[in-house]
Amino acid sequence: MRIIHGVGLAVAAAGLFAADYAVAAPISKAETARIVGEIKSVEARWNADIKARDPVKFASYYTAQTTMIDPGAAPLHDPAAIAAAMKGSFADPNFSLSFAADEVGVSPDGAVAWSEGRCAVSETDPATHAKVTEPCAYVTVFRREPDGAWKAVEDIATPAPPPKG
Repeated sequence: MRIIHGVGLAVAAAGLFAADYAVAAPISKAETARIVGEIKSVEARWNADIKARDPVKFASYYTAQTTMIDPGAAPLHDPAAIAAAMKGSFADPNFSLSFAADEVGVSPDGAVAWSEGRCAVSETDPATHAKVTEPCAYVTVFRREPDGAWKAVEDIATPAPPPKG
């Protein structure tokens, strides 16, 4: 089995999605830094909105043509399917999800960005009925939409070992 590093996967995906945009001149370092801040801000709002337990609001962070892949679940390909899946998750009183980027990258033309980081999901174990929290890692590829909003076009999570120490 081959393991692909998340950033490499994100860069490859970013190149595919950037193909939908006209070729533009490279953006400045200041513009890149501004976009990195915007992506971090989107992720902070997304984390805060998860606490509202609103599946439609959760799904609003995705583009119409998206893919969300979570461990042990079939890939989901549109916000309606994501909202339906999250409705079930949010019904679990022990459910929680949090994530934080360790790295944010931006395509040279500024049309696509990606984040890679750590996450944790808690849910009720169906066998023991106890709350279980699992560490995970994620890569999210964002695309700037015509209205200027950054939305996730690819969102992939995978189990991760617990932190050392």
